[in-house]
Amino acid sequence: MNWSPVTMRWPEQATQWMDGLKDAQALAGGELASTAQRLVGLEGLASTNPGPVGDAAKGAIAAGRAALAEQLGQVPACLVVTPFQSGIGQGRGHQRALSAPNLLQQLASKLIDGTDTGRPTGPQYALSLLFLGTNFDQLAGTLSRFNALLPIPDLVRTERRARHLSVLEAEKWEIPTAGPLPRWQALPLERCTVVKAAKQSMAGQLAVLESYAADSSPLGDLAALAQRKATQQQGRDQQLNELKALLAGGAADTSMRARLIGPGDVNELRRSLLEGDTPGHEWVQSAGVLLVGSLEGLSFVREMVGL
Repeated sequence: MNWSPVTMRWPEQATQWMDGLKDAQALAGGELASTAQRLVGLEGLASTNPGPVGDAAKGAIAAGRAALAEQLGQVPACLVVTPFQSGIGQGRGHQRALSAPNLLQQLASKLIDGTDTGRPTGPQYALSLLFLGTNFDQLAGTLSRFNALLPIPDLVRTERRARHLSVLEAEKWEIPTAGPLPRWQALPLERCTVVKAAKQSMAGQLAVLESYAADSSPLGDLAALAQRKATQQQGRDQQLNELKALLAGGAADTSMRARLIGPGDVNELRRSLLEGDTPGHEWVQSAGVLLVGSLEGLSFVREMVGL
């Protein structure tokens, strides 16, 4: 069993339940679009006519929440190993290193660590992710691509530290230069006593005028609220579509490797993790994540990394 390069993509199968919400979203969008017109027609009327969205959306809401509970309710156990953890990386000071084979040994040893009360038990599956680099800059770049989609705190800290060490390594030989004093700067008018008093007086007068300018009718407030809700929904839909489009054309990333093993207990998972061809010691800066859980609980991340 070999390690596969990771191709980041949108998990179509794990999120197919979202397609069932499109009808309700279309109804809601049409209802929001017509809200402004209906509000204009309310002038002079004593009652309003509720829209049909509530009843039509109940089934979609129940299905969506059930899918979320099923998808995200079985949270897998997570183990992160990085070069900067105490007793893990080799080296002194800030210069720490952890090659890929040693990283796998650390991940495998934690599967049978009896002193860890959070260690998973029972027959389960395991999804292992390796982030490989030959220097701090490459490791930080690999982690940044993964953290953009699934920011695990330990990986975020590792990315930040590797990035800073890369910058330090590149800039430590540069001698900073500074121009002669004094330097130009903005005049600090806010310190002037006259300006302070004038600003306080004008601020009070402006606040009174703004209170009159902000006066509006309830119908106008409802129309503005409906417009804001429609704009927010469009923005969220556009953000989701942009993320799907970004992941649709993803290419295989050889600096990220993924592997699914199981089912089995921790001893069987440990043996399976160490079997087969593994990345070599040329990857001197490596970090890894081991997710252990049910196949359903791992399905989102598994599909996201292209397995």
